[in-house]
Amino acid sequence: MSLTDFTLKNKPFSWFALALVLLGGMFAYLKIGKLEDAPFTIKQAVVLTTYPGASAEEVSEQVTDKLEEAIQSLGELDYVETINRPGVSRIDVYLKKTTKQADLQQVWDKLRRKVGDAQTQLPSGAGPSIVNDDFADVLGVFYGIYGDGFSYKELNDYADELKKEILKVPNVAKVNLFGKAQESIDIQLSLTTMSELGISMDALVTALNQQNQLVNSGFLNTPTQRIRIQTTGDFDELEAIKNFLITAEDGSQIPLKDIATLKQSYVEPFTSKMKIQGLPAIGIAISTVDGANVVDMASAVASRLQELEEDMPSGLLLKNIYDQGAASQEANDGFVINLVASVGTVVLILLFFIGLKNGILVGSGLIFSILGTLIVMWVTGLNMERVSLAALIIAMGMLVDNSIVVVEATLMAMKRGIRKGEAIMMAVKGSAWPLLGATIIAILTFLPIRLSPDNTGEYLSSLFSVLAISLTLSWIFAMTQTPLVCDDFIKDEEENGEQDDPYQGKFYDIFRKVLNWCIAKKYIALSILIGLFITTIFSFRFLSVIFMPDLDKPMIKVNAFLPEGARFGYTEEQADAMFNWLITREGVKEVTTTIGQTPPRYFLASSSFGPQSNYFHLIVECEDFEATEKLLEMMEAEKETLWPDVYVRPEYFSVMSPKESKVQARFMGPDPVVLDSLANEAMEIMRVSPYARHIHSDWNNMSAKWSVEYAPEKAAHANVTRAHLANAFQTMGDGITVGVYREKDKQMPIIIKTEESGISDMQQVNNLTVMAGTKSVPLEQVTKDLQLEFEYPVVKTYNRRKAISAMCDPVLGVTTGMVQKDITEKIEGMDLPDGYSFMWDAEKKSQQEAVEAILTYFPLAILLIIGILIALFGDYKQPLIVIVMLPMSLIGLVFGLILLNKPFDFMSFIGWIGLLGMIIKNVIVLLDEANVQRAEGQNHYNAIMQATVSRMRPVLMAAITTMFGMVPLIPDSVFGSMSVSIIFGLGFATFLTLLAVPVFYAIFYNVKEDSM
Repeated sequence: MSLTDFTLKNKPFSWFALALVLLGGMFAYLKIGKLEDAPFTIKQAVVLTTYPGASAEEVSEQVTDKLEEAIQSLGELDYVETINRPGVSRIDVYLKKTTKQADLQQVWDKLRRKVGDAQTQLPSGAGPSIVNDDFADVLGVFYGIYGDGFSYKELNDYADELKKEILKVPNVAKVNLFGKAQESIDIQLSLTTMSELGISMDALVTALNQQNQLVNSGFLNTPTQRIRIQTTGDFDELEAIKNFLITAEDGSQIPLKDIATLKQSYVEPFTSKMKIQGLPAIGIAISTVDGANVVDMASAVASRLQELEEDMPSGLLLKNIYDQGAASQEANDGFVINLVASVGTVVLILLFFIGLKNGILVGSGLIFSILGTLIVMWVTGLNMERVSLAALIIAMGMLVDNSIVVVEATLMAMKRGIRKGEAIMMAVKGSAWPLLGATIIAILTFLPIRLSPDNTGEYLSSLFSVLAISLTLSWIFAMTQTPLVCDDFIKDEEENGEQDDPYQGKFYDIFRKVLNWCIAKKYIALSILIGLFITTIFSFRFLSVIFMPDLDKPMIKVNAFLPEGARFGYTEEQADAMFNWLITREGVKEVTTTIGQTPPRYFLASSSFGPQSNYFHLIVECEDFEATEKLLEMMEAEKETLWPDVYVRPEYFSVMSPKESKVQARFMGPDPVVLDSLANEAMEIMRVSPYARHIHSDWNNMSAKWSVEYAPEKAAHANVTRAHLANAFQTMGDGITVGVYREKDKQMPIIIKTEESGISDMQQVNNLTVMAGTKSVPLEQVTKDLQLEFEYPVVKTYNRRKAISAMCDPVLGVTTGMVQKDITEKIEGMDLPDGYSFMWDAEKKSQQEAVEAILTYFPLAILLIIGILIALFGDYKQPLIVIVMLPMSLIGLVFGLILLNKPFDFMSFIGWIGLLGMIIKNVIVLLDEANVQRAEGQNHYNAIMQATVSRMRPVLMAAITTMFGMVPLIPDSVFGSMSVSIIFGLGFATFLTLLAVPVFYAIFYNVKEDSM
């Protein structure tokens, strides 16, 4: 018993099942997870290692290289990039794209073990290394606490309390605080007084370290108890530190406050700072537990913060900087509106073609397919997000296609005098296998996307899943729900003894004449088709090509870099100046600033910079996207005049994680000087290009260093060691940490500085005093020479080779492809010395990897499709007709993109792949009908003529419903180009199906005019 037989013979159960689908779909819509964008896994970890006192070159050779050697034995490793700065090594570990998400934690554990084993090979003073494997975690709800007149200590305290409360909210996984100032106890020493009183620096440091160190006094054992012993006396208040007694050389004890000024302060320089509307702030970044609904979590957090805000002091404010929950809800609402519009459009098209009742019958199958898809998505854990909702819209026309074929065949059979019940079964029996084969093929065209290991494949994976679910269900409902409603709601034609030809009329007569000419003049028609195809290939040069589109969020991000070596405080001044300019621009609502590093990853596709003292980042919220575009254009036009010493790179939010630049030419080799010259040569080529902007090297500028030559002979007379000299410079600068002051759950470093702290004039360095025991010695008496020199403050490597990149972006209104095309030949033609190599990175590499990842599995999909075609048709000619038609689909796609000035991006490429499935489905249905006609005794000419005429209306209906269903997606920033590709591609493909397929059929089966 077939599905249709069971459905029609068990109508009460069938209607009950449909009612369950209706109610279940509505329930699933309310419960299904909602996200703004499809997630993808960033298979990256960061290994951080400190090596105080070492130059960038020394860090690279003595620390980074040792760790890289251990890391490279990781089987899952793809490549390694490193950034070496004075005293700090950062290693970015990227895994192979084929590494499964479920295996990541195990891989990161292996990475930790390898890094841990390598610690013994690091030089003294280096490490320990920290492996950050949650680097890619998204903390999608981002708040900030700020207020005028509040100290960092107060902000810290309030932020800590808020964190404790937020962690209690259901489905909150993690809360990170960003921009907290590290509180400290600063001791500013008077070296003159110390020398007069006979107190040495070494004795002072030792005494402070010992006094406030936690000590284990053990236990006291009695006959019945074991009692813990606690030795008190560590510092419990600032006054205790001030009154701490230091033993002088003569044995006298002197209070610390007599030789120093003590105050509670903050560790400087800051690692990071945050400001909202120009006021000091602390960021609060919140993540959702796996599998939870971010909309619900964000709403619960917002409600809890609203309650807590009532108890906060006046003037202390909470700002919702980015709310993934609200953004997800807004994005879903917008897409649902588009979805409803698409459904309505499809139904209206059906009403026009087949009337009110029949249109509603076919449209009801569309509704059930969508609701059934929502149920399966909810059960299988698929979320509603940009890609999955777009998949439903893309599938719209294909979802009604199966029902259209069944209803159309039923109506045509009834017009020929066949009774309703028999007509329904004939329609189902004749179309079940061809429609199933065509549906499977339509699904298979998207299979390479699902199998792609690239981030783009993971991002678009729900496209395949939703299309597979919805198209499969559409076939099932075409075999069950459609016959059911036809049987219950279509009336039998009244018998009048005559059988009407349903394909009569002026339109059909015109179509027959055109079709007859095409078949009769098949080689002329073929020549026209080939001419159109050649013109299309030629027209490709007029297409603008990009990788991934930008999002149309009313926000921009600004990454800004000062010259290497810039002081943190000066960077903050420049950030404040940019804020003051931005906040007065028309359309700007609010500005959030972070200094020293990027904020936590509140948006998945985010770049990461810092910590580095020459960097700041701004999040600029505008009133709408139009204001955003105007602001970005204004910044580009005025930035060099307003901030001549700052490299400013404003950018839109994007779908994929952005690179440091769109175009990146990387040179690799052993000598930094040679690499620097190669990068400069490449940058000169970029500067000549009229399409390039933001031209820079990723090693940036050389920075100054003060070279102090220690004189052992002179220093020996004064009893001054290199350690004494280093301490003198440290206390003059950031200070030396000599202990920890504990206050409840806080730990504050105790930092000693000297009265010479804050020297701003380098000439004053010559007057620096060096403490040796209880004596103070002028710097010049223990050194030979002091020189200002320059060094590379950043040394980068790629797969254990020193690497430098020349980078740029396209000017506004120009695509990356145009820049790449303009400079590629010149840069690739550069003469490289022996031992040096070159590669393209950034967008070119990402695009190439994404396309290759899909094309890798394309042959598999093609083989499966060909196998199904051969099984359906039982010969090789008709599958060959289908295959020959596929390249022709580019004709409408290319002209549509050029006409509407849309770029050919990765999404257009995906749209073209989907278009192939739609074309194959239409051609299968047409050729299958021709085979039916042949089985009834018709010759090839009559078979293809009658098949084409009879299939014209359902093919047109399916195509037009799909095309108009895609219209709501045209304005979408991500899927706009894809929708245009499908609309125009399918429009021309419909012409191909109705005219070109008969032409190829006539050629392949040698249909001659005498048979016509």
